[in-house]
Amino acid sequence: MFLWDLLKSLTKTLGKDLLQAFLKDFPQYLLKLLQKYKRIVFFLIGICIFALAAPQLAPVSAQSTQATVQEILDGNQVFIQNQQAYVNDVARANQQVRTGNSRTALLFNTGAVARLSANSVLSIGQCAQLSRGTILVNGAINACSSGITTGVRGTTYLLELDESGNQQVTVLEGEVIVKRNPTSLKALNSPTSKPQATLSRVSKRPRNKPIDSKPQTNQVTDEVVLKSGEKIEVAQTGDLGVIQKLTENEFVNLLEGNLFKGFINQIPGISKVRDAFNSLFPNVNFPISIPNIPTPNIPTPQLPRFPF
Repeated sequence: MFLWDLLKSLTKTLGKDLLQAFLKDFPQYLLKLLQKYKRIVFFLIGICIFALAAPQLAPVSAQSTQATVQEILDGNQVFIQNQQAYVNDVARANQQVRTGNSRTALLFNTGAVARLSANSVLSIGQCAQLSRGTILVNGAINACSSGITTGVRGTTYLLELDESGNQQVTVLEGEVIVKRNPTSLKALNSPTSKPQATLSRVSKRPRNKPIDSKPQTNQVTDEVVLKSGEKIEVAQTGDLGVIQKLTENEFVNLLEGNLFKGFINQIPGISKVRDAFNSLFPNVNFPISIPNIPTPNIPTPQLPRFPF
């Protein structure tokens, strides 16, 4: 018994001494490690900082290299490079997809899904470039036109381009960054005959009229962020209009329109669209029926019974 108590006392004392020695020398030991592996430590710290800051960075451009035809509705007037297209045909980079009186659904290599209305023209490339018509995008793909480019993180939105060159971007769910293309800015800033005529008139001003040293310039917005239930109109030159809220009727009409009605395969993000719609209009029924996913019936294993 005496030996057992002595052993416990020695173990307790030795444990305290070891703990104190560890705490006393640990800072110096850690400092030596940091000096020895300084580059590795800084590299790991940099990765952590980047990971924390990543959600705040601008969305990465989702480059499309090909699109597969998933569905064709209202006839067979879907063409790839002016050749009639069929389901499972693939449009590759720098090729054009065109619809006549038909509608079509496309699956991009990024996993995004797009739907084209009738009389639309779409080019596959660095972005899904719309030349005419309307495209519904669901997923990580950037759509663009001659005047604007959209940046997304994976969302559902529409880009519409009429025959006059006027455009409209409408966001159903998520966020979309709408940017003016640099070419539009260059065209806007290029000299024309109209400013030259204005300068000639200014040269004939009365001598007693003071010269305004501050030239008048128009404030042009180059980038806006659209959220769920918002839209913006864009002029032919790429000038961005004022952000507007979708009304209940506008949202419902889109969901009951030709880019949702009649398609066999539903877009993957339809549940998120429903959540956004219910958040904006809580007292309105969502007009699209989403079937519930059946839960598999997994039998419960029988545990053995014990006699007590």
